[in-house]
Amino acid sequence: MKAKGFLGACFVLFGGLLVWPLLTAANKPVLIAGIPALVLYLFAVWAAIVLVLFLARPRSGDEDSP
Repeated sequence: MKAKGFLGACFVLFGGLLVWPLLTAANKPVLIAGIPALVLYLFAVWAAIVLVLFLARPRSGDEDSP
């Protein structure tokens, strides 16, 4: 049950990072190391999603795994 709550919280957090107001805040004509700010923001959020879900995956011997 603990894992379901964590995944629900991740869904809300990362969903909140991809809503319109934050995307327009990152959509500026600015280059950071030659990369547009919006592209860098989207890649950073995607990488954070992958990293968090990778670290939260069930491992053998965990209590919450079926």
